[in-house]
Amino acid sequence: MKASISRIKLFKSCRKAYYFKYVESLEPVEKSDALKTGSNYHELLEKLYTDNTLVVDENYSKEMAMAMAYKKYIFPKFKVKSVEEWKEAEIGRHCLIGRVDGIADDGCLVEHKTTSLDIGESYEYNLLWDEQILAYMYMTGTRKVYYTVCKKPTIRQRSNETDEAFYERMVEWYDTDTENKIRVMIIERTDDEVEEFAKNFQRICDDMEEAEKSDDFYRCPNHCSQWGSRCEYSGVCLNYNPDAEYVEFYKKERDY
Repeated sequence: MKASISRIKLFKSCRKAYYFKYVESLEPVEKSDALKTGSNYHELLEKLYTDNTLVVDENYSKEMAMAMAYKKYIFPKFKVKSVEEWKEAEIGRHCLIGRVDGIADDGCLVEHKTTSLDIGESYEYNLLWDEQILAYMYMTGTRKVYYTVCKKPTIRQRSNETDEAFYERMVEWYDTDTENKIRVMIIERTDDEVEEFAKNFQRICDDMEEAEKSDDFYRCPNHCSQWGSRCEYSGVCLNYNPDAEYVEFYKKERDY
């Protein structure tokens, strides 16, 4: 089996949601605002590292303000030699796959995160439990990661304020209390932790294969409103008919 860490996380969170995404291959037509922001921000950083430029377009977006803050406060701190690099690693009879945000010139991982929270001790504590980075460490051989964390602007556009003026105010917003809004966190993990992840990866892949053979996909109610938002499959979870057409989803072809 080929599996990404996202696939594993969803199986652990809710088998029913896993069924919709990875067995039925249902993808929501509309992405959440959080996913759109994260995706657009990552694209801007990729362009920054590829072309060494950021050009403000007429949209004056929140993501561009975040990327400009990144360019000012994080970009000079270390060099990235490659971005959006695809990785695969055989673990037993299974294959771990994933795309890393970047590899620094010292060989360490670079991962870009966005958040709606202040970036403090509690945020750093949560990073220590990030399974994704253990997966990437296994695939790349490094045991250190540079987490670049950017808080989304929390200010709102004023009445009669132009988009350009609001954009400039968002950029300036990062100039105060900067450490709680954008920073680099360095996290290191041990060889034992990475090896333990590899063993657990094999077990969970075995469980996923067995679930697909036996059609064993039960719901986990804790996932229905995880992170304070409704599960993207809530509209079909209780009364799903695989023969029906759902305009809010499309079937995504998968190569794994």
